[in-house]
Amino acid sequence: MGINDDTEENFGCEKCWPAMADAAWQAGSMLRPVAELISESHFHTVIRSCRACSQWFVSVFTETIDWADGEDPQHWIRLPITATEAARLIGLGDSITEEDLNSLPSNRRSLHRDFPKGESPQNSWANGITIYAHD
Repeated sequence: MGINDDTEENFGCEKCWPAMADAAWQAGSMLRPVAELISESHFHTVIRSCRACSQWFVSVFTETIDWADGEDPQHWIRLPITATEAARLIGLGDSITEEDLNSLPSNRRSLHRDFPKGESPQNSWANGITIYAHD
């Protein structure tokens, strides 16, 4: 079974999707951008792929501006997706919505990086995509 097979249960490789959340966050720097889906200053969504195994990921960034002291709360999510899911999202073009992102499998492991105001960022595993508040 290939890495982009739509029935693949184990996503990614050790280079792009290691077991530890902190290592997975660091591994994101080696992912190649494939398609920008949403490009707003406080809401950004892009599809990336692993240079080693070709695994697709959708990455979502959200930020809420509080207009006080800078350091606005930020959140990132990275979810591995199949080739079919990537093609569907890319095919939506400018009509893509938050609901399209939320429709991705909610039981699939995803990487979350939460950077609350005044605190250090934390990486953790969760499931699916949740679009956080953004401006």
